[in-house]
Amino acid sequence: MFDKTVYKKNNGNIVKITMSDFRGQVYIHVRDYQMDGDSGFWYPTKTGYAFIAEETDSIIVGLKEASETFARYSRNRELNFENQLEFIFEDNN
Repeated sequence: MFDKTVYKKNNGNIVKITMSDFRGQVYIHVRDYQMDGDSGFWYPTKTGYAFIAEETDSIIVGLKEASETFARYSRNRELNFENQLEFIFEDNN
C-alpha cells in the first residue's frame, strides 16, 4: 500500500513508514528495519509503533508540538529536564 524510508540510523538500520490492512482495519507503522546480511533484504524489527490510520492527524499534531518544543529547547535551552523530555498534551475530547 504505502512504503517510505524516513531516515537511516547510526546503527545501520532504517526507519520506514508503511501502511497495511489487517482484518479490514488500515494501520500506519513506524518501524526500524534491519538488513539481512545474506539476502540483502530489509526486514522489520520489533522496534516501532503501529496505530490506526484514522489517528494519523492527531499523531501529526502531537509530533508538530513536540518538534516546536524541541526547537525552542535547542535554541534557548529553556527546558529543564533530567533524562527525558515529556510532553503533556491536552485531551481534545
